Amino acid sequence: MRFLSPYVLKWATIVTLFCAALSISTSTAVRYYLGVKSDGITIIVRLILPFIIAFPIAVVLFSKIERLDLAYRSLLKKTRELSRRASTDPLTGLLNRRSFEEQFDAAIKLRSGGKFIIADVDYLKSINDRHGHLAGDNAILAVSHALEIVLGDECLIARIGGDEFCAYVPRGEARTVDRLVVAINRAATDNFRERSGLPHVLSVSVGVQRCQSGVTFQEMMSSADSELYRKKRSRSPVAPARGAPQVSEADI
Repeated sequence: MRFLSPYVLKWATIVTLFCAALSISTSTAVRYYLGVKSDGITIIVRLILPFIIAFPIAVVLFSKIERLDLAYRSLLKKTRELSRRASTDPLTGLLNRRSFEEQFDAAIKLRSGGKFIIADVDYLKSINDRHGHLAGDNAILAVSHALEIVLGDECLIARIGGDEFCAYVPRGEARTVDRLVVAINRAATDNFRERSGLPHVLSVSVGVQRCQSGVTFQEMMSSADSELYRKKRSRSPVAPARGAPQVSEADI
């Protein structure tokens, strides 16, 4: 047998007491107006009858309301979870491409300026070939962690492809691309070694473009992507040493 919840018991009792008070006061007023005196049985009936009738009805009613409320809360929770999954990358927990694009375009409409960053993990195929795809996943997770640590909470950061990331930095500490890459490489390497136990040095290639008023995500991706691949074509075919910078550019 299912016991009544505190919610149902509370409101069923309140409604029953209200009905009892209403019944007694109405009956008393009518009898007073007609000049009829109440006997003991009538008084008892007026007191007990609302509890016999109103309480069970109130229990049924508020039990249904409670079930509907619980079902609504469960649906809302599932909807939020589905929305979260639809807007985030399942591996890293960063924004996915679609969600980043929507939020970036909305942010640019509200304010101009800031920097658009695109980055990808160098030599990820080599990591997968040498150490397996789990190590490759750890490398992606390490870079996503490094981007969050280095860029900060006020930035939009997304994983937009297998080993590709992008970010929008509305404002922040001024630093060159050299310093930015060194900081990301260092944080990514430390996190990767902690996750995997491997001594491998992680590095990223980074493209940076200044955001102009009215610019769209697609336009920023095109220009930043061109810069990124220009740098990747000029990099050494051998994995760089720890903390080695890429190319010096404008301030971040």
